[in-house]
Amino acid sequence: MDIRSVDLNLLPVLDALLRHRSATLAAPALNLSQSSLRSALSRLRTLLGDQLFVRTGRGLRPTPRAIELTEPVAEILMQVRDRILQGEPFDPATSNRAFSIAHTDVGAYVLWPRIVRAVRRAAPRVQLRLQVLGMTQLAPAMVEGQVDLAIGSFPDLPQSLFQKRLFDRRYVALVDRGHRLAGADLPLAEFAQTRQIVVRGGSGVQEMIEQYLQQHQLRRHGVIELPSYLMIPPMLAGSEFLAVMPGQLADVFMTQGTFARLELPMATPVSTIRMYWHRRLQFDAGSQWLRTLVTDLLALDCSD
Repeated sequence: MDIRSVDLNLLPVLDALLRHRSATLAAPALNLSQSSLRSALSRLRTLLGDQLFVRTGRGLRPTPRAIELTEPVAEILMQVRDRILQGEPFDPATSNRAFSIAHTDVGAYVLWPRIVRAVRRAAPRVQLRLQVLGMTQLAPAMVEGQVDLAIGSFPDLPQSLFQKRLFDRRYVALVDRGHRLAGADLPLAEFAQTRQIVVRGGSGVQEMIEQYLQQHQLRRHGVIELPSYLMIPPMLAGSEFLAVMPGQLADVFMTQGTFARLELPMATPVSTIRMYWHRRLQFDAGSQWLRTLVTDLLALDCSD
């Protein structure tokens, strides 16, 4: 195929469809009408000899050939934008660009509202989309351009992604303000004897606590297990329970209810909260602006 006969304007169309998986979302991102987008997709299918996308009830599903093209197309566009055009300017005051940010459920509860408020102040027309994805979903979503920035503790993400440390997260205990332990020190034996609400996750903190108690011939009694930290406040309010959770989340819960925070009687793992982004966005002006905003917002005042 002679490259001179190829309309290179079709590459941004393919990239947008791969990122958004929706013609409805891709068209405004490209400043195209729906009919123009359909025409461009038809020409792409003819050019590449493949259907590229199959319509489903949940949007457009890329074919294996389209998935193969995700990385090279994004890389080509990045090279053109950042090496040839020397980066497109980004003005937060006027931009209506959309950014997709991935959090854990805790990160979404604690950090997302702050990020939204900060973006709204600096860039009132910028659109934000929150995604809470499992690890197996997150890495492909970042490679395929469906997620611009991931914020959290994601140690299993590929090393090929760029990352920046934001702050360290420690674990604390939380009880109702009327609890007999509120405002007191928390001896190990008292900790073990207190009924607890337990949320298990990738940090392994609960398993580490149980192992530590076993080493001291202790174990927890009357444990209730929940699938999410966000279910804890109504269970904790006015009760005899204690819950171990990330310190930043405990601080948020304390502003919304009558709770008291206690230091744990054992050392627990410290997890580092980072932001992650794909290399195609390393020199993107809008992504650089967003990363700077997040860093300034979180790195200085989220250490626990």
